[in-house]
Amino acid sequence: MNSDKDYYTYLKEYWQNNILNAGDSAWRKALQDGVFQISAAAAEPGFTGSGIIAAAQKLTASAEAQGFEIHLYQTIAIGTGRYANNPWLMEMPDPVSKVCWDNFAAVSPGTAQEMGLIKGNMIKIGNLELPVLIQPGQADKTISLALGYGHTGFGKVADGVGVNVFPLSTISKNCRTYHINGIEPVKAAGEYKLASTQMHHSMEGRPIVRETTLAGYLEKPDSGNELHAEFEKKHVTLYKETEFKGHHWGMAIDLNTCIGCSACVIACQAENNVPVVGKEEVMKSRIMHWIRIDRYYNGDGQDPEIVFQPVMCQHCDNAPCENVCPVSATNHSSEGLNQMAYNRCVGTKYCINNCPYKVRRFNWFRYVTNDKFDYNMNSDLGRMVLNPDVTVRERGVVEKCSFCIQRIQEKKLLAKNENRQLADNEILPACAQACPSKAIVFGDLNNPESRISKMFGDPRNYHLLEELHTLPSVGYLTLVRNKPGTEA
Repeated sequence: MNSDKDYYTYLKEYWQNNILNAGDSAWRKALQDGVFQISAAAAEPGFTGSGIIAAAQKLTASAEAQGFEIHLYQTIAIGTGRYANNPWLMEMPDPVSKVCWDNFAAVSPGTAQEMGLIKGNMIKIGNLELPVLIQPGQADKTISLALGYGHTGFGKVADGVGVNVFPLSTISKNCRTYHINGIEPVKAAGEYKLASTQMHHSMEGRPIVRETTLAGYLEKPDSGNELHAEFEKKHVTLYKETEFKGHHWGMAIDLNTCIGCSACVIACQAENNVPVVGKEEVMKSRIMHWIRIDRYYNGDGQDPEIVFQPVMCQHCDNAPCENVCPVSATNHSSEGLNQMAYNRCVGTKYCINNCPYKVRRFNWFRYVTNDKFDYNMNSDLGRMVLNPDVTVRERGVVEKCSFCIQRIQEKKLLAKNENRQLADNEILPACAQACPSKAIVFGDLNNPESRISKMFGDPRNYHLLEELHTLPSVGYLTLVRNKPGTEA
């Protein structure tokens, strides 16, 4: 490039001589359109669909002949690793394994028994070593590995977390292959601790998640939920029941619709300034999420059924936590909310101990401007994500779901200023707004025409641990399994 020629002139001449092969008019049109179209040969289909059965048979025979099949997959949180430097997503428990802050080698119970593996053992796959997680439902002789971990030089959150398994992937016919055969894994020395947010995987016969079959539901709408009526009969008290003369907020969750994606968990974390605590604290059961997604298995370990259940503060009208707080830091509002006065809380944790749902969180540290927790709350730039409408909690304070009280107040004030009544579904907590399957419904139980009232009147509706007479304001709709022809 000549020193006496500006870059615009150089670029224009290059395009005119090498790309456009035309004068100024073609150059101006390319600038105006922002794109220059060139002719291309007609594309030929790369796959016609012929020989599918033969190809599938070859793959099956290949897998059987070569032993183990390694499957590389993208997690719902960080994908191929693009979002690995986001601390919210790194600390989001995987919907099925409930592990965060790591990837692992998922093996079936049968394969684990055959190889003498238990959770936390190391397994060598090619040149890589990963910790083992025994995953019910995993096919024998297969190992699943999550992509997107093992970064170097990406950022302080992602660097050094997990193992990079991309080297196992190969390029074949211009396509990246995520299924690998011909590698024989072996048990390696050493142990590794995984951070898991759920240790118990069975309901052990307790009616926590209630379910029925499609045939049973069609025959009897309250099929699988007969206990609800029995418990309601026993809810007798000598005390006068509280009447909520204005609003009475409630939430309903349809277990048929919930897919366990955890979008509600992250939306709640972003909306309510919930801190990230890191792997070490998660392993101490100190994760701060206001919503947890409980995952349960039914059936045998080879082909189990799975169910997800979001659990947050149930905002009980007869809340056990309120009775034991010595300073009334947790109390009941006139609209049915179990609310927290943070500046009253002295951190006795009596409320945490007395909550049967285990949904209260204690701030063991001051997570803001704390070098030990160098995530989004430890820098001026990171703190810009904090919601100014929500109090940032200090060390020694208990916190929990508030039904997004700041959003409730915002919409109430808006309706008041406009001299009108609140519309049904006008108030959306962060979890309900983010839910992609609309499994979470929020509204006013005092409005008989509201969707929430109709869901509470549904024969499928029940409450968690309702035998305790806590009178939760959160209801769950019985899961209906689509098994035509089976008996209820």
